Amino acid sequence: MRRYLLLVVIILCVSWSVEGQSDPHYTQFMHNKLAINPAYAGNKEMLTFTALYRNQWSGVSGAPTTYSFNGHSTFMNNRGGLGLSLVGDQHGFYKTINVGLDYAYRMPMGNGATLSLGISGKLEYGKVDFSLIDPYDMDDEDISMTDNTRLRPNFGAGLFYSHPQYYIGLSAPNVMRTSVYSDNPSQAPNINNMRSYYLMGGFMTRINHAVQFKPAMLITLNPNAPFEMDLNASFLFMDRIWVGASYRLGDSVDAMFQYQFNSQLRAGVAVDLTTSELSQYSPGSFEVMLEYSLNIEGKGLNHLRYF
Repeated sequence: MRRYLLLVVIILCVSWSVEGQSDPHYTQFMHNKLAINPAYAGNKEMLTFTALYRNQWSGVSGAPTTYSFNGHSTFMNNRGGLGLSLVGDQHGFYKTINVGLDYAYRMPMGNGATLSLGISGKLEYGKVDFSLIDPYDMDDEDISMTDNTRLRPNFGAGLFYSHPQYYIGLSAPNVMRTSVYSDNPSQAPNINNMRSYYLMGGFMTRINHAVQFKPAMLITLNPNAPFEMDLNASFLFMDRIWVGASYRLGDSVDAMFQYQFNSQLRAGVAVDLTTSELSQYSPGSFEVMLEYSLNIEGKGLNHLRYF
């Protein structure tokens, strides 16, 4: 096991000096972990699909919009996890579509805990759509009228430790020094010059027979951006209703609501209220999410995998 840990740690450490694509924000990150950490693949121990749409800074022209879809499951008697993901992102006249394949090697650690080592390979498609520009002078020679497209490979790595009561994960979703907006990554827009590193964690505890408390945290480190931290506190009522609130450091306060229709289907919505100077131009952001698990074994609600 030590050699597997050493391999992933080396990948994560080496990538500190590597440039790559920046990643979208997710307010419901605690329910969309595969989009952040490839080692999460298979952690639900059933075939699970998650779809999410995010509209960031509503009302601001050219503000980011993101959609993501992923599916993952276990194989080899739960010793392996496999996932497939699709993420589309647009900000201004920059568009990206990423398609990735995730693999996790899962090691039982006793007491119901599992340590997963994950790696992902992906193709990143980027397009600079100059038709979205509204130039003051249509004869400006500095504005190209030809769309610029690129296709680049990339890969990511991560660690994920899951226990029935808590979890912790460390990941680097994009490791290679690539830019889908330029042949020379050093000349790409600043928003894509550096890559992000994620540290996530959370736990769950029962308050009484009807209420459970589940706090979560996500720290994002990017050498080209300010320190970011999301803190969330959620309550689960009667194993069906999720109500939570989050604080994103220096950016927003967020409200989240989810409903577990049955052991297979869950839907959620999140609303961010901007607290930064952007509040002068946008009231905030919103997300909608849908999760479906193919519960082959027919387990009841009491056997839901919360992590």
